[in-house]
Order: sequence, then C-alpha cells, then structure tokens
Amino acid sequence: MSKRRFSLKLKLNVFILSAATIIYCIAIGYVSYRLKTIAYSDSVEIVKSSNREYRNKISEELNVMMESARTLRNVFSTHAKYTAAERDAFFNEVLYSNLEKNPNFLTIGLYWELKTLDPNYKKKNGRMRISYYRADSQIKMQKAIVDTTNAEIKGIYYMARSLNKEMLYDPYYDVVTKELEGVLMTALFVPIQNRAGQFEGLVGIDIALTEMNKLIAGVKPFEGAVSYIVGGNRMIVAHTEQELTGKNFFTSLAKDSIPFKEGMDQVKVSMSNSFIYTNSISKEEYFVSLEPIKIGDNVSNWVIGVEVPTRVILKEAKRVLITTILVGFLGLLLLYIVIYFIAIRIIDPILKGVEFAKNISTGNLGAKLSVRQNDEIGDLAESLSVMATRLTSTMSEIIESSEAIADSSVDLLDSSVSLSDGANNQAASSEEISTSIELMLNRIQENTKNAQETETIAYKAVHGIQAGNESTKVLIQSMGNIVEKISIVNEIATQTNLLAINAAIEASRFGKQGQGFSVVAAEIKKLAEKSKQAAKEINELSSMGLKQAEKTGQKLLEIIPDIEHTAKLVKQIAASSLDQKISSEEINQGIQQLNQVTQQNAESSFQLSVNSQKISKQAEKLKRLIAYFRI
Repeated sequence: MSKRRFSLKLKLNVFILSAATIIYCIAIGYVSYRLKTIAYSDSVEIVKSSNREYRNKISEELNVMMESARTLRNVFSTHAKYTAAERDAFFNEVLYSNLEKNPNFLTIGLYWELKTLDPNYKKKNGRMRISYYRADSQIKMQKAIVDTTNAEIKGIYYMARSLNKEMLYDPYYDVVTKELEGVLMTALFVPIQNRAGQFEGLVGIDIALTEMNKLIAGVKPFEGAVSYIVGGNRMIVAHTEQELTGKNFFTSLAKDSIPFKEGMDQVKVSMSNSFIYTNSISKEEYFVSLEPIKIGDNVSNWVIGVEVPTRVILKEAKRVLITTILVGFLGLLLLYIVIYFIAIRIIDPILKGVEFAKNISTGNLGAKLSVRQNDEIGDLAESLSVMATRLTSTMSEIIESSEAIADSSVDLLDSSVSLSDGANNQAASSEEISTSIELMLNRIQENTKNAQETETIAYKAVHGIQAGNESTKVLIQSMGNIVEKISIVNEIATQTNLLAINAAIEASRFGKQGQGFSVVAAEIKKLAEKSKQAAKEINELSSMGLKQAEKTGQKLLEIIPDIEHTAKLVKQIAASSLDQKISSEEINQGIQQLNQVTQQNAESSFQLSVNSQKISKQAEKLKRLIAYFRI
C-alpha cells in the first residue's frame, strides 16, 4: 500500500501554519489568561480601594466629631478653677454653643462623677447628667442627678467609665429622650481625667446615623455592588438597601452568615479581609471586601463592607479576553497570509531545482537552471548548475575511459588465457617431480631405517660376543676347577681301593665272620675302581673342553674388533641416510611449495581470465549505461 504523497508547498503551509497556530494559540491563551487574571485582580483592587476610600471618609468624619469631643473634654478638664456657679454657667454655654454650631450632632452630654464635684461623696455610684439635644428645631437641656447607689449598675455610661478611654459606641436607639425616640444613633465618648488619669466624668456626643446611609450609597465601585457599615454589636449602621438599617447583620444573612463571621473576626487581626461567598438563595457568587473603621489610631469594632457579584468583576476581564481573542484571531489570519506567500516564494525556486534535477536524472546533462537569488536557495541553484557542468565533463572522460578499458580488457583476456595454460603445464610438471621426490624419500627412509636396525644388531652382537667371551673365561676357570676336583676324586678312589684291599685282608683273617665284610670290601673296591675310571674319563673330557673353551675365547676376542668396526660403518651409513633424508625432505618441501605456488599461479591465472571476461562484460555494460547521458 503506497503512502499518500504531499507536495512540499502543502507540507510547508500545513506544518508551519500548524506550528504557528499552536504557538500563537498558546501565546494568546497565556496572554488572555494573564489579562483576565490582571483584569480580575485590578477589579478586585478597585473594590478594595473604593472600600478603603469610604472607610477613610467615614473615619475622617468620625474623627472630626471626636476632635470636637476632645476639645470639650479639654475645656471641662479645667473645672477645678471655677466655683460651682461659674462652672455650671460657663460649661452650659459651651455645650449649647457646640450643639448649635454642629447640626450633625443630636445631643451633647456632660456627665460628672458626684465625687468629682464633692470630695465628701463616698458612694460607689452617683453622677450628674447635663445634656443638650435638638427637638422641634430647638435646643433643649436636661439636667439630673442619678444612680446614687452602691449597686452594680450596667449601661453605656458605666461601660465608658470602666474602659476610661475614647470609644465609639455601637448603634442604638435613644430611650431616655422622648423627642429622639426611634432615631438610630451612635455616641462618641471622651473621658475627663485628672492628672493621675483617674476618671472624673465623660463628654458624649450623639450622632444620627441617617447621614451614614447617604454616605454608604456612594460606595458603588461596580454595578450591583452592595455596601454596608456594621457596628460592634452586629447592628447594621447603614446599608445600600436602607430598609435593612438598624437590623442585625447576621440575621439578615441567615445561613450565609458563617463566612462573614469568620471574615469580621479576621478583620480584627489583619485590619482588612476579603473572601468569596455564594448566596444560598440567588446562587450568585460575590466578592466581599471588609475594612475596619478607625478613629485616630484606634480601631473601632465597626466594619465597612462591599459586596460585588463576581460576574460583574469578571465582566471587564471577559471583555478584555474576548477583545484579546478577536485581535489574536485577526493576527493569526494575517500570519496565515504572510506565511502562505513566504512559502510560495521559498517553494518556487525549489520546484525549479526539482525540475532541473529531473532533467539530469533523465540523462539530459545539457539542462539549465535559471534561479537568481542572493540567499541559500541561490547558492543551492548555483551548486546544482556547477554539479551539472562537472558531471558533463566527468561523463565525457568516463566514456573515453570505458572504451579504453574495453580494449584493454580484451588484451588482458588473451594474456590471461596464455598465462593460465603455462601455469597449468608448470603445475603438472611440478606434480610429477613432487611424486618422484616423495618415492625417493620413502626409499631413503627405508634405507635409513634398515641401517639403524643393522647398527643396533651389530652393537648387540658385540655386546653378545663380549658376554660370551666372559662366559668362556668363566667356563675355562670352571673346567680347571673340575680337573682339580677330579684329581681329588681320583686320589679318593685310590685311597678307597687301598682301604678295600686292607679290609679284604683283614676280613680274611677273621675267617667266616669276616666273609660278609670281605664281600663289602670287594664291592667298595669295585666302586673305587669305577670311580677312578670315571674320574679319569671326566678328567680327559674336561681337559678337552678346557682346550676348546680356550680356543673359543680366543676366536671371540679376534671377532670383536671386526664387529665393532662393522657397527661404526653401519652407524656412518645411518647418519648419511639421515642427512640424505633431511635434504630430501627439504627438497620435497621446496617442491611442494613450488607446486603450491604453481597451483596458485594456475588458479590466479584462471581467476584473472574469468575477471578479464567480467571486466570485458562490465566495460560493454558501462558503455551502454553511459549512452544514457546526452552531452
């Protein structure tokens, strides 16, 4: 199954455009993601900045009011310089004047510990309350002495007395002044202290929180944003939805209150906090920013918060993302067009080069390539043209050389045939000589072997004769010993004979009693005579054997030198045969080597003849192949 063929132009466009698309999409995706992240981060920062801005505004307004309370505190701290009448008149004037000049104030109150005004007062509690308040467009005053008891009393005043520091009280509704009943307010408290820092009284300013709703309405960094201020008692001080003002913040949130509780607790620690939560009813996701409200350098329990739907925050990020993708798509389209035309400009000269190479492949070495570019493709085209020129020159020389090779191969074939015949004849002659040399070497080996065996036999004969000569000497000596012993036997026989005669004479003297002994003596005499006769014969034989043994020994002594000389001659013959054998072997080895070389020459000449035939055929084939090219 053949693979589908794609043109270079298609490959360049597909591969380059695919790679560019992937890289471009990755880049656009990364840029889009970064832009979306940055846009989201910027939007979140806008929410936080807006929250901080209004936090600062609220803190600034509260600080201005707190500064008024501090001023009053500084005035009232000089109470010891005045008489009771002077003090009351002067301080009342101050209170009235400040309330009149500050329309945002609902009430200004001055509270004195009775023991501050009367050192003889010994009860735990007891205070004088002087307050100026607005009612029916008029400023009214209330004055009373209350709580003259030692009981444990709880309330705003006693909380402030216990803390003995500046404080922003949580939102509340006034239940003392009937004219202000139902008005949500807060109070700023500044303690009056003696030089030792002991609590002497309190300056309090009540502020209506209706103005906070107007202020909080301006906290709207994005469409759909919700802003609110929550007091320390979790009562809503102000809210974008004004109907929620004065209600418990967590009650209004129902089961969504958990993240807010955690967030507000975190604000007390980190001074700011933000988180995301999903509304359980609308299923809308919100980004929440919380900031604590500060008065001077003190952080109050109040918190300002801003909630913005994340879809609103992401709206700008999505717009940026869509814009980026659209611009990226247009850029990618432009990149496609640019790459397409660049590919065409690159491919055209390559196609010309391919056409030129096809002409060369068909044998047309006269083809021309017209590409004039001052770049790598131009260098390639120039190199192809130079290659074609040099190929034409080379093919011309190859054609001439092939004809010369064809002629030479014919001559080489004839010479190789003659050389092969001569080598074969020489090989046959060498084979005959080698056979004769081997036959002669076998005979020399047999002669050498026989001479060596004869030498061995001769030496054995010499040793045998020497041994026989020694044995003869021993035999002669033994014969002499026998002769000597026979003479002794002869003497014994003579003595026995004499004893037999004497015994016969003695037996005859005893008559009949000696007849038996006479018989024995006669027998002994016979035996002695026989022994004497045998000894005589043995002596004669021994004498003859002795003489023969002496003659034999003499002959053996005469033969030994001749046998030894014969052994030496046989040894020389064996040594000569051995030298002749070695020389014959060397000659045979030389003949074998000559025969081997002759065989190799014959084989080489045959191979040369075969190769000459092949060269001749290849030369003819080369001429046919070269005829393919047209020069």
